[in-house]
Amino acid sequence: MTSLSRSRYRSIAWVLLAVVIALGYLYQLGGDHIPRNGDELVYAHIARLTAESGNWLPLVSSYDFMRNTKPPLLFWQAMLAGGWGDHWSLFNLRLPSVVYLWATAVLVGLLTRKIVSQTPAQSKDQANVAGAIAAIVFLSFFSTYRYGRPYLTSAPETFWLFGVFFAIAWSPAKLLASSWKFPLIAGIAIGIACLYKSFAMVAPVGLGLALCYQTLGARKTPWQIFRPGVLRDGFKVAGICTLALAVFGLWFALDPLPGEVWREFVVGENAGKFKSSPGYFKVAFSGNGGILVILTGYFVNAGLLLPLAVGAAWTAWRCYRSGSEKIDAMSDAEKVMWLWLLALALVFMLPNQRSARYLIPAMPAVAVLIALYWQRMARVWFVITLVFCMLGALGMGLIAMGAVRAMQDITVYSILFWLLLALIMLANTVGMFKKQWTRATVAAAGFAVLFLLAWTTAPLNGELGRFKPSTVALLQGQSVKVPNNFNGQFERYHFILPGVKVVAYDSPQPVDFADVDALLKTSRYALVARRIGQAPCTDCRIIDSRWDLRSRQDPSEGTWAALKTPDTFWYAKEYLVERLTP
Repeated sequence: MTSLSRSRYRSIAWVLLAVVIALGYLYQLGGDHIPRNGDELVYAHIARLTAESGNWLPLVSSYDFMRNTKPPLLFWQAMLAGGWGDHWSLFNLRLPSVVYLWATAVLVGLLTRKIVSQTPAQSKDQANVAGAIAAIVFLSFFSTYRYGRPYLTSAPETFWLFGVFFAIAWSPAKLLASSWKFPLIAGIAIGIACLYKSFAMVAPVGLGLALCYQTLGARKTPWQIFRPGVLRDGFKVAGICTLALAVFGLWFALDPLPGEVWREFVVGENAGKFKSSPGYFKVAFSGNGGILVILTGYFVNAGLLLPLAVGAAWTAWRCYRSGSEKIDAMSDAEKVMWLWLLALALVFMLPNQRSARYLIPAMPAVAVLIALYWQRMARVWFVITLVFCMLGALGMGLIAMGAVRAMQDITVYSILFWLLLALIMLANTVGMFKKQWTRATVAAAGFAVLFLLAWTTAPLNGELGRFKPSTVALLQGQSVKVPNNFNGQFERYHFILPGVKVVAYDSPQPVDFADVDALLKTSRYALVARRIGQAPCTDCRIIDSRWDLRSRQDPSEGTWAALKTPDTFWYAKEYLVERLTP
């Protein structure tokens, strides 16, 4: 086989790996226990009630304080995907998020491929490999997996916002010189992102665009604003942002209660993030919610690939400082990625409410940069990443052993699960010591652990986590009291017990809820969670039970409990009970 053929087959193998990882996002997508934002269910609640109203607007919620907390595109997407209630399932609600993620991964791969193909001495096959690596890295970020798959997701705004900077990076000279076509398309794209997330997104995007016009269009440093053409470029940025706000303003035009939108969303949800009773600077420089959250946000969002993100940033800095890659030698496309990272981080340092989640729209740029510096990064960064992945795999194995101990059944997981765990450990160990395998092993290891995480929760998304069909049939149209320990968590029971009238009762620690008798005085049926081996109640009849993953464990239990007794720390049993006298 010639070297050309080997290079071609190698590039095909990398692309196929990227496709397989992308399809892996469908595994357990409809499960009740996927990694997700805790607010997913309250937004599913709003979407369901709005669909039941038969109207697009106004949004409907049983919570007065959580109704207009997100723009309508998020809810309309769910209403359409769920067939206005006719096909209401977690899989259907989440599938559009995955489609958005796939589209973003394609953009990441295409842009990286183009940048590498324009680099001297880089072949087409090498460019294909780099593009595939970038897509794999993006899909292997924990933030992508956690916040990209659920119904309440960052995937739509990430696609539309990154798409704008993708376009600039693809053809900077042409688009930045465009008098109206690019500004028009960019304004609409940003407006769509705002209708998914918030009008506030125009601030980081506007800053990012201004930096691109300044550094790439005018070839000036950011502070050299007194230059020819600055007014023209400023009008373009202002026009793009104004158009985006106009698209977002359609919500006010279409909603029959625009005053409520202003009060709940603009004032409550957005302006409220700037409020701080301790004072701005005290919060900004504190350990909890301070600017350090944003400064480290891109690395934290990378999850198990954190060492790669740090390594790429360190390598880029060393290249610049050593003179081997001065700013003028850096490609314009790469500059766009750095500018987008900078703009998003700077803007989100301003509010008092800070979270690494706010930086997710720029994580595609992080993936592109990691792929560009993939071969130049020192091997030690990849070895550290393999250590992270091994620890992650061991954590999944520990949780799985907890399930085996809790259910007293070794067949909870098939032999293939344990073989995958062993394979991950073996491959990572070999990759740590065999130099030529290190980078390839890292590329597969990150998502392998995420897939193992999905497999770990799979039994509870199946029969073990469901009530019997006869039980569901028995409860049709009946009122059932269900535990609720966070905003809208009761909504999960509309998927677990379809056709049942769900009535929530407050229970911060469901396994510790004591007053079951009070529940059964006002309802014939109730769901009661208990630790393993504990009875749900004394004066009641147990109809059915299922296994469940515990959430929001008591901090007093500590990390040691997760290691020492993973069965009781992670798992509980939920009982359907009824009062003895109907």
